[in-house]
Amino acid sequence: MEVTMTVLDLAKDIYSLVENVKANKKRCLRVSERVKALESLVKSIKHRDKVQASADINKALNELSITLQSAYHLIDKYTMSNLVKRILKSSSHGDEFNGVNERLNDAFQRLALALQVEHGNEVYKVFELISRQKEDEVDGKEDDAELKRMLTEYGEYVEAMQRDLDEIKTS
Repeated sequence: MEVTMTVLDLAKDIYSLVENVKANKKRCLRVSERVKALESLVKSIKHRDKVQASADINKALNELSITLQSAYHLIDKYTMSNLVKRILKSSSHGDEFNGVNERLNDAFQRLALALQVEHGNEVYKVFELISRQKEDEVDGKEDDAELKRMLTEYGEYVEAMQRDLDEIKTS
């Protein structure tokens, strides 16, 4: 899945940037930690490549990609500009960091929820299959019992007819 690779690449880029940050290091590290938590979810999705991800998961991944790009650009500001400008502007970026952190938390919750829903759907499908198999087995046993009963009745009918024929022959 292409979007998972994009997200994982952005995560690596963010980790590299955080190592070079000169100001707001703690805020940048906090963003990096949130990205790390999201990375484990994304890796679990990537490792299920044989299973088609749901539309909800794809949407959550696309939104996460956009949020990671915003986080990358925000952190990048603290590696590119000179230290005095960063210090002067650092208080105004508090809201930006809060916004990015909230969006990362939201992305984590959306992705986790989408995975839970998808997992629940998969469990339900397995349950349905097992239930169907059990129902088929029960129905098969009931049908076999009905056939045996019908064969017994038919056998009794044939025996009665045979007796009647034998009586007619002897009379």
